[in-house]
Amino acid sequence: EVRCCSDTRIDGWKKRSSNCPWTESDDGMGGCHHEETLSEAEEVCADAGARLCSKQELKSDCTKGTGCGHDRDLIWTSNAMP
Repeated sequence: EVRCCSDTRIDGWKKRSSNCPWTESDDGMGGCHHEETLSEAEEVCADAGARLCSKQELKSDCTKGTGCGHDRDLIWTSNAMP
């Protein structure tokens, strides 16, 4: 599943706290994105003027409640696997 983050404000996107970036799951992204590959997820975020969120941003609930029912789903991150 895809959720995107931006270090700069994007209209309609949410910022849950001062420690979080602006985040979204569908607004400005062409709707919800399910079952995308990593490269497709990166492209979705880049096309929205954003990036994939980091693992820490997801663990900090920065993207919680941003839509598409992804709060309990596996989400692509910008972190490489160990």
